[in-house]
Formats: sequence, C-alpha cells, structure tokens
Amino acid sequence: MTLSLQAVESVPDSAIQVRLFSFASRHAERFGYHFGPGAEGDVRQAAGTAASAINERVKQENMPEKRELYVRQTEGAFEFLVERMIFEALTNKQIHPGPPGIIGEQTFERARALLCPCWPICTA
Repeated sequence: MTLSLQAVESVPDSAIQVRLFSFASRHAERFGYHFGPGAEGDVRQAAGTAASAINERVKQENMPEKRELYVRQTEGAFEFLVERMIFEALTNKQIHPGPPGIIGEQTFERARALLCPCWPICTA
C-alpha cells in the first residue's frame, strides 16, 4: 500500500500510522506470530510516533515528495523491530514465558532498546 505516487502536500499522521502498524502486523504474521495486547499498543504508539516524525521532517524540509521514501525506510525499521521481537520471544524465556506465536510487550522493549536511536521510530 502506498500513500500516493504524486507528492501530496498533507497526509494525516493517522494514515501513516495505520500503514506502519499494518505493515508490522503482516510482517509478524509471515513468521506465524501476532502481537499480544501490550505489544500491540506499543507498536501502535511507535507507529504513531514515527508518523508524526515523518510528517514533521517533510514539513521542515518542505519536500512532500520525500514522504513515501521516509515511510518505506520506516517500514524497513519495523521489519527489524518485529524480527528482533520474534528472536527475543524464541530465545529469552525470562522475558517471554508465554504461549508460542505471541510476541509481547517485554519483547518490544528489548527490541526497541537495540533499535534506538533509529529515526523515526525513536525520536527522544
């Protein structure tokens, strides 16, 4: 799903957030996993943070044609995040004692710690 092939002056943060969260969810499903309730909220929040950061950069640069590039770069970061969450779920039973196929909020925190300060998922 692309936002637009043409440069659109404004795309709501919510539209980008939905795209990024959906991308992350589908990526987890490719490996037979899904987010637990805590991780789902964390990934949604990270997607929202990333969406805001993307739109802010596009606004600062005054280059709406770069929005799609930034979103695709962010999808790559979410791929890494999800794969690292799965790795944590498989290898670290201290933080993931739950049922197989679910990646939880503790796996999110460990993966995020490795990913940050990667823009735009981590902006603080």
